[in-house]
Amino acid sequence: MSNVSAIKRRSGLLLLVAGVVALAVLAFTLRTAAPSAASPRADAPAYLNASAPTDQRVHDLLSRMTLAEKVGQMGQINVEVLQGDPSTPWDRGPLNPALMDDVLNQNLIGSILSGGGAWPPVGDDGKAWADEINAIQKFALEAPKNRLRIPIIYGADAVHGHNNLFDATMVPHQIGLGATFDAPLAERLGQSTARAVRATGVVWDFAPVLDTERDLRWGRSYEPFGEDPLLTGTLGAATIRGLQGRNLASPGSVAATAKHFAGYSAPDSGMDRTDATIDLAELQDLHLPPFQQGIDAGVATVMVNSGSVNGEPVHGSHHMLTDILRGQLHFKGLVISDWQDVENLKTKYHVADTMEDAIALAVNAGLDMSMIPLDAGSTENGFVPNLLKAVADGKVSQARIDDAVSHVLALKFRLGLFEHPYVDASRANAAVEDPANRPLARKAAQESLVLLSNNGVLPLSHRTHRILVTGPNSDSPANQLGGWSIGWQGAFGLPSDIPIPEVTTIKEGVQQAAGRWTQVVWKQGAPVADTTSRTQPPDPLNDANNPTAVAQRQEAVAAAQNVDAVVVAVGEAPYAETPGDDATPELTSAQAKLIDDLKATGKPVIVVVVAGRPLVMNSQLDEADASLMAFLPGSEGGAAVADALFGKVNPSGRLPVSWPKSSDQLPLAYNERGKPYDPRYPFGHGLSYTRFDLRNLRAPWHVDNHSWVDASVKVRNAGRRSGDDTVLAFVVRPDGGRQLVAFPRVRLDRGDGANVRLRFRVSQLAVTQASGERAVTPGTYRLVVGNLSQTFRVG
Repeated sequence: MSNVSAIKRRSGLLLLVAGVVALAVLAFTLRTAAPSAASPRADAPAYLNASAPTDQRVHDLLSRMTLAEKVGQMGQINVEVLQGDPSTPWDRGPLNPALMDDVLNQNLIGSILSGGGAWPPVGDDGKAWADEINAIQKFALEAPKNRLRIPIIYGADAVHGHNNLFDATMVPHQIGLGATFDAPLAERLGQSTARAVRATGVVWDFAPVLDTERDLRWGRSYEPFGEDPLLTGTLGAATIRGLQGRNLASPGSVAATAKHFAGYSAPDSGMDRTDATIDLAELQDLHLPPFQQGIDAGVATVMVNSGSVNGEPVHGSHHMLTDILRGQLHFKGLVISDWQDVENLKTKYHVADTMEDAIALAVNAGLDMSMIPLDAGSTENGFVPNLLKAVADGKVSQARIDDAVSHVLALKFRLGLFEHPYVDASRANAAVEDPANRPLARKAAQESLVLLSNNGVLPLSHRTHRILVTGPNSDSPANQLGGWSIGWQGAFGLPSDIPIPEVTTIKEGVQQAAGRWTQVVWKQGAPVADTTSRTQPPDPLNDANNPTAVAQRQEAVAAAQNVDAVVVAVGEAPYAETPGDDATPELTSAQAKLIDDLKATGKPVIVVVVAGRPLVMNSQLDEADASLMAFLPGSEGGAAVADALFGKVNPSGRLPVSWPKSSDQLPLAYNERGKPYDPRYPFGHGLSYTRFDLRNLRAPWHVDNHSWVDASVKVRNAGRRSGDDTVLAFVVRPDGGRQLVAFPRVRLDRGDGANVRLRFRVSQLAVTQASGERAVTPGTYRLVVGNLSQTFRVG
């Protein structure tokens, strides 16, 4: 979902009304108590009976609603539309009752969201969010035209913790969680996020991303879990279970969103929101399976792909949103658009001549709610009048409206919003700032670190008395957190009242972890640039010959002469979506030259890459004495890196995506059909400070199509340190294709061994046949674990 990208549009009449109610605004926004919902009377309608089945409540409420009331429920507006002066873009002023009246009363909009960077009028902590959302909810419930007292549902992108709040703990982005291969950890992180998010009044989380990553050039390539559909689906399903819990009405649960259905991650150009050419086999075998796992896990909502597939914008595709999502995958929940993507059917894709036609196309395709997000009610482009007109003109049926609204109402009932529309704002900060979140984030960051190479310099020994820490990502909270952190593009350029989030940087982590006899020296080494993307206008600070870059590099090289080891943290500046597109994701010349010159000193150089994707940097990785990948590791990332450098933890992460040798290889994935696979580091690569030996791989010699493959392998820790090993089990199919089928984690002390079970359904081996159906091909398959293999027959 994009950040706010256009000014609010309002009539001159609203400006006049806003001036008249200026004094009322101040009094309204100072209300902080969370009102309680009134108990229903004995003669109350069935939809207010909390003990009645959801379907019965939906049917009863739907039968009482006018068409205008129904249409309003299908719209979602960004919170900034309700704030401040309507003629001023990006206004973060107080809630404006005139604007709220237009959206919540006149147009009866049923949902509000906070887009990235849409903060409350004052402050950005949990209480500020809860106060604002309570105030909006109160206005909506008391709006004269909301005669049925239907509450709003509030959504936000909490994609790595409650990342919109400065006082929240941020965990690694999904690509980092993919590197853990740890589904139970993903579920715990989902639970932690849900508790914080729900406490602030947000009941709908636009996460997780279930796109299968296909192209590192894409500006959202750090948002999926990885390039394998099983890894993506398994961690995604675990995240969904963590977010939603067993009961959506619980104060520790939120509605999750599987996004972006489907094929968004495979644009032909590598650029965001562009066309993807995807044949049926690729769609069914790579892109749909994670969504099926998410749906099987009970995900409440699905968000639609902002791009197009085979020339058809997905927001207007009945085939994708109804035939496949509803018919083939059996999704029963709510389908929501991404930011402004219904309007884009007219303005970008030109498949509709008017807003009425664009809305009709999307709704008939299967969309239940439009993230509008700016214009609820204007005649020309407003969502509500144009959908009403589409119904009047016979372009959208009443039955389709009822179907869409039933999904919206069902979610509100499941969330318990009719019984508990407000949160206790006085408790919000305690939930957001829960001390238990920090150690959990540190554990996640530790498990996400991938040891790419090591000539024996790591872990650092007690004889390392002086360490130089340097590089643009060694002491940059914004670069360590990445995009979707406080602001849409990241934690920089923030308003004066929003502090920089509390982050343990790599510099600070090393300083804290170093022993009393170890001195830590820090130098900048290379400037922190605004962007490192070559597709965006270039930042001169990325040039090795830039005077600032030269001066900082020389200072770091001089300091390196007098240390025992150098830790240089390089990588990317933060980005999100289109601004992150990079046709050649490579290390900048300023950073490359810094590593080269540090290596020339003859001192051991440890390269830490802090980025949202692998970067082409062959010479620098070749010359490094050790290299560590930190995929946007979050608030405790610096502490986790230091733990790994000093051996307090043993790196266990595995690459969830392939690391290219050249940008010319992109797109590159181990399961990319019809292309040579020659990466610098393959999918699943990751070293350890110990050695794990594999032997005795066992598998049944024959299985039928409807059974399980129950295999095992003996894993022994043959090194000198305890550690975790992720056992990656692949199957090579009769057609030569290779796929991941299991990835259990095992922790072993030195010298210990264990029989690790590798169990998977034969149905996981299904592929799309010439008929278009997915089926398991009879024949001989080969199970591969490390350098071991075992054949078995199916059918």
